[in-house]
Amino acid sequence: MWQSEPATAYVLKMYPRFSETFIVSEILAREAAGDRIEIFSLRPPQDPRFHAELARVRAPVTYVERPLKTVELWEALHAAGGAGLTEAVARNFAGLAAAEPDDAGQAIHLATALHQRNIRHMHVHFASVATSVARLTSAITGIPFSFTAHAVDIFHKSVRSEDLRLKLEQADHAVTISRYNLRYLRQQFPESTSRLYLVRNGLELERFPYRDPPPVRTTVHIAAVGRLVEKKGFQHLLPAAAELVAEGYHLEMRIGGTGALAQELQDSIERLGLIDKVRLLGALTQDQVQELLWWSDIFVAPCIVAADGNADGMPTVLLEAMAAGVPCIGTTVTGIPEVVRDGHTGVLTKPGSAPALARAIHRITDGSTDRTALARNARALIEHDYDSRQQAQTLRALSQNRKRVS
Repeated sequence: MWQSEPATAYVLKMYPRFSETFIVSEILAREAAGDRIEIFSLRPPQDPRFHAELARVRAPVTYVERPLKTVELWEALHAAGGAGLTEAVARNFAGLAAAEPDDAGQAIHLATALHQRNIRHMHVHFASVATSVARLTSAITGIPFSFTAHAVDIFHKSVRSEDLRLKLEQADHAVTISRYNLRYLRQQFPESTSRLYLVRNGLELERFPYRDPPPVRTTVHIAAVGRLVEKKGFQHLLPAAAELVAEGYHLEMRIGGTGALAQELQDSIERLGLIDKVRLLGALTQDQVQELLWWSDIFVAPCIVAADGNADGMPTVLLEAMAAGVPCIGTTVTGIPEVVRDGHTGVLTKPGSAPALARAIHRITDGSTDRTALARNARALIEHDYDSRQQAQTLRALSQNRKRVS
């Protein structure tokens, strides 16, 4: 029976999360490859929006209790004792006592929940809270864990180097999503990254059928999608649009997403005289993102490194646009140049510069660039490096120690 097979537990801070479509794609690919998955979420979802793809996930979801009072922590210890974990908890008391109280309490609850579940491995996304809990749970249960390091969990100023080093050393293995990240982590932790590998985020390619880009319209359609936060760089894209309009360039721009900068960006649209040129669309489902990609002549990912060090690791929607045949513009931030190869798979420009973005938009629409060649090359790269089926095979092989990848 499918249910009798050993399972991989996905330990996530919050599931489902509207912006983390790459995790859903990964789970679907692993299930399609025959893996049995169980999901353990440390926080309940707070957003009523969801993508249709969630309905295809077969994995059961368990929401791990979070002791908030002394009596609740005592109940967690009592439950662990009932599962035969008293001695294991006692052996690891020093590590639990040194951890954040929330993390220690949830680790005990998760260890109890995993007891007699036939879980062979835990995998975590982001080297932050969920990996902290999985590391402690692994110490109690003996179940090995791994994690995927993305960006905010590597580059943000709040990341504690000693904590990340400990996770890299104690994990069965770790993966990260770009060669940029791989080089950075190996340079930062040369003695702790012998089991760190490159496994790129994958796409379900059949969901993004390719078409050659049509001729550019008289009014150029420009699309961008992402959370409305500093690192996405939309605050530089709007002045670029204003510069183009002032030159007599005809454009219509649509930006999908929500976030802390929504009102600031709307104010900029009004101040720059772009009300009839630029629209903020709010949150978009996966189907609505696909509709936006079909509408667009150009997709722009104007990412920057934020003041707090936060940066995008690899915007999933950029990969989706490239897969669909939309000519793309990206910036030289973290791993983006690995996919947007200037003049070959897209147009690459420096981050944080409205004039540079304006020049890039000109370049991709003024006839000097072979848009069809860019789009076809981009699709070929996505098929070669970002197929979720290959991603699933590699993750399975790593967790079963059948092979290692570099």
